[in-house]
Amino acid sequence: MDPKSIQVSQEPKGIKIEWQDGHTGTYPFPSLRKACPCALCKGERLPLSPEPLSLPVLSHLPASAFEAKDMFKIGRYAIGFKWGDGHETGIYTFDYLRKMCPCEKCISPS
Repeated sequence: MDPKSIQVSQEPKGIKIEWQDGHTGTYPFPSLRKACPCALCKGERLPLSPEPLSLPVLSHLPASAFEAKDMFKIGRYAIGFKWGDGHETGIYTFDYLRKMCPCEKCISPS
């Protein structure tokens, strides 16, 4: 499912996506940062590495880490963000964003 439009939302501070089927979801920046799909944030590491990977603990990140400084398209299938702490490796596919829609309808489907 592709978005029809993606706009910055002021309340809550985040992005608002209107999907091709007419559904709209608002995604707060802190929720997006916590759901970053990159390998580092998901805790993946090289299988041959003898040392555990030191991962940042989200609760110990500065508040700026949850502020989006830039948003950019990745091909025709995703968007990415440059966060306040410089992190920018997460690829948020449109499929991933649709599945994590935080609206009441999606959280509690009837």
